[in-house]
Amino acid sequence: MQTSRASPVIPAVSPLSNVQFSRFTETEVAKILTFGSDGLLEVMVPMTDDERRDIETHLKQKFRLSLAIQVKARHVLVRRNRADLLEIRFDEKRERLVTDPFFWYFFGFMDVTEMHFRAPVFLVPSHVVHASADPRPHGDLMRFTFDGSMDRQSKDRWRPYACDPSEVAGRVVKFLRAHEGHKLAATSGVAGSMIVKPGTILVERAA
Repeated sequence: MQTSRASPVIPAVSPLSNVQFSRFTETEVAKILTFGSDGLLEVMVPMTDDERRDIETHLKQKFRLSLAIQVKARHVLVRRNRADLLEIRFDEKRERLVTDPFFWYFFGFMDVTEMHFRAPVFLVPSHVVHASADPRPHGDLMRFTFDGSMDRQSKDRWRPYACDPSEVAGRVVKFLRAHEGHKLAATSGVAGSMIVKPGTILVERAA
């Protein structure tokens, strides 16, 4: 079966630097999480990026459980087989590749004219991305290609993770609440038994 060659829907040339674009798309995701949850989610930007975390968020006053998010955005779409695709390619060093239930990816098309993410955006757990985003070894790197359709009627592999930007915060809140009780039960007994011992420092693995 022949497929048409992908072509840009929006010109790729832009005076925006990669640093500018990356920083402000991360800020936009932070805004979506904060405003979309009516302040229920606290959002932070890690001071270091060794673990590829662009954003961390937790339910307000619920410090035991947090979700790390890596933001991947583009301001260009490609046209393939009469469909607009959000195509994002990225590399990760093998030793820094983290697959964890509490580490997700956010993929979105930033409309730089309208200055917001265009629907749909994609909120995908890391294990799904690392298994399904065409992973290919390239020396000491793993190369991934995300190619989600912007067509709301699409039935591609990324459709279960597609949503309106206004729905992102709700999905995060639902996930954290679903895991909150389990995490609390797993840690409260240990903390309670050790904290009474003088000179004890409790070190817990980050979520």
